[in-house]
Amino acid sequence: MKPEGQASGNREFLEKYIPLLDFFAEVCGPEYELVLHDVSRPEASIIAIRNGQISGRTAGSTMSDYAPTFIKLIRNGGCSEDMVAHVDKTRDNRILESHTFFIKDEQGELRGMICANHDVTDLIRLHDTLHEKILMLNGLSGRSALPEKEETPAPLENIFTAENESNLDGLMDVLIEKAVSEFPTPLGAMTPEERTRFVGVLKGRHLFSMKGAVPKVARRLGVSEATVYRYLKKE
Repeated sequence: MKPEGQASGNREFLEKYIPLLDFFAEVCGPEYELVLHDVSRPEASIIAIRNGQISGRTAGSTMSDYAPTFIKLIRNGGCSEDMVAHVDKTRDNRILESHTFFIKDEQGELRGMICANHDVTDLIRLHDTLHEKILMLNGLSGRSALPEKEETPAPLENIFTAENESNLDGLMDVLIEKAVSEFPTPLGAMTPEERTRFVGVLKGRHLFSMKGAVPKVARRLGVSEATVYRYLKKE
């Protein structure tokens, strides 16, 4: 933790972004949670929050589980993006499409983050309901349903637009590195059982809802894409 004086100075530097939070909260509406984080105080990083009912957090709450990994990658030079997009989940299992903007000073040092979290739970439910309805209507009209071997797209993938793909690629690296740090065994030395658990952790964090996740994980594990799919089926 930084000395109190430095932390206080960092807060003053970041408070000028609070009107920006108010602006986007007004423009985006109540389905968007807007959060301003002070990275010098990870245990109580939230300086300001709008529509905090989405995650249940308030000013003084901590950052998400993903944020420390972002911070580490940026400070180590492992991420040069100014913004990343990712999928998150609240404690009551609501799904968020999240965008994080990194606030840096003139020297390029990371000082804070603005996070915009869009609650897309109802959109995903609507997608699933419509998909099931279409399959039912196809059956009633005598059309064949989708082939058994054809996998339908994950609902979350349909939410992200094409322009987010580069950000999603960076986020996938973040999620993989975070999972790697949680396992005592290096990726190259993992047993099949450990690799299965590793893939299960990534699945639980919605990595495989993102385009290109399977080949990326396969490369990191040094296995084929078919092997990753087998691990997924075991979870």
